[in-house]
Amino acid sequence: MTDRLVVETTEGVVRGVPDSGDGRCFGGIPFAMPPVGELRFRPPQTPQRWSGVRSAEHFAPAPAQGAGGLAGDGRSTFPTFPTAEITVTSEDCLYLNVWTPPPGGEPLPVIVWIFGGGLEAGSANPPYSDGSALSRLTGAVVVTINYRLAALGHLYLEGWSSNLALQDQISALTWVRRNIERFGGDPANITVAGQSAGAFSIGALLGIPGAAGLFDKAMLHSGNASRIIDRQVATEIAADLLDALHLDGLEQLQQVPLQAILDVQGTVVSGDIGERNLPGGRAWGPVIDGTVVPEHPLHAITGDVPLLVGTTRDEVQIFRRLAGDAFGVPIPQLHNEIRRIGVGDPAALTDAYAARIGSSDPADLRAAFLTDAVYRRPAIDLIRAQLAAGGTAHHFLLEDEPCGPQLGAFHGSDLLFLFDKLAQVDAATPPHQAVQATLIQAWKDFRWKGDPGWTPWTPGIPHSRAIGGTNDMVEEPPADTVDACWP
Repeated sequence: MTDRLVVETTEGVVRGVPDSGDGRCFGGIPFAMPPVGELRFRPPQTPQRWSGVRSAEHFAPAPAQGAGGLAGDGRSTFPTFPTAEITVTSEDCLYLNVWTPPPGGEPLPVIVWIFGGGLEAGSANPPYSDGSALSRLTGAVVVTINYRLAALGHLYLEGWSSNLALQDQISALTWVRRNIERFGGDPANITVAGQSAGAFSIGALLGIPGAAGLFDKAMLHSGNASRIIDRQVATEIAADLLDALHLDGLEQLQQVPLQAILDVQGTVVSGDIGERNLPGGRAWGPVIDGTVVPEHPLHAITGDVPLLVGTTRDEVQIFRRLAGDAFGVPIPQLHNEIRRIGVGDPAALTDAYAARIGSSDPADLRAAFLTDAVYRRPAIDLIRAQLAAGGTAHHFLLEDEPCGPQLGAFHGSDLLFLFDKLAQVDAATPPHQAVQATLIQAWKDFRWKGDPGWTPWTPGIPHSRAIGGTNDMVEEPPADTVDACWP
């Protein structure tokens, strides 16, 4: 009788462990060589073959990441659900995990999950990325992938290092296309999915040649194709990193202790949600380098890959809570922030937001503006680019409040449903479970046939699915005075 826990990949044989029900889990499978030593700040390399049976019974460490969050001040600034702490990390991180449901007849759809965390934190491992729960809920073969973070994954030095995290993701997707049939997955039905930084990564992958043909559908939660760092800003960030490390030459970057990089990488970028993500913002992220990313992804989308794009109604509310009093900037400063997106009359826009939300509090206005500027409106920009290229796209707006009205439908709340964590926030009630069932069914329908079960997004028509709200379908963006003020 064939041992279902033993699978032969293109690099060698791996042995996994039983998972929930009659499923299987294979942890810590290398998809590239360790990016250490001379391979630090270099593109991922094909892993060497191994002899014998390699244990895939344990997860590899999460990618190396600073303990101080974005600002290096000792606080984690990335919202996650409870028990998602990351304790074991390593620069040697290019591994993936595979979960398979109980065996069936035909090959199963495949979901490749790219985790979020601001491109500076996160892990492909449970509990941060619970592939076991996602596989059980969706009935798909689930793959979660690691990629290099912050400076290690996004340092831009022209002709030397650029977009390494995207190259890591492409390398992992190549491994999946080549190997997933051996795990019971259908190599002709691969859906790439991600939340936040994972979705922003997918937004970039949609428009770059190196990722073409590696996935058949894409699901983006709270991310889009607009988080691209200006090349000049990226060059300045790199110079500031070298200065902070007191280095004279690029070659020294491969010898400097890892901890030294982790200690300073958060000090050369901004920790503020607006400053990071608005045009000209200082953050680690994809750069239009002319090679890996030849042009802005919004201009290069082919429309070949069906899209399911979604946001939460109150994306920025969690960042506001984390920032505290520092979030509510004075109105003149907010107006300057609004000008960065090309609004000629910022006072008219803040007045429009005040009418929409029923509040003139600067923090309320800023939260509403940044939710639109960073997440909700760029999601529609992506959909418009997809439609202009002849493709199809569906949209949803998550409006459920699993943690109550103070946080609302916050950034990351969708993970409580996807990873089956409602009980951990005392939200395993029939109304929230009904929302979970709706979202999971949309994923199941989309990963089979590219249609989540409602009409594709259409301009000026309520064709966005409202999940957890009072209406089934809404118009996104809302047709009000805010929309009229937007450039």
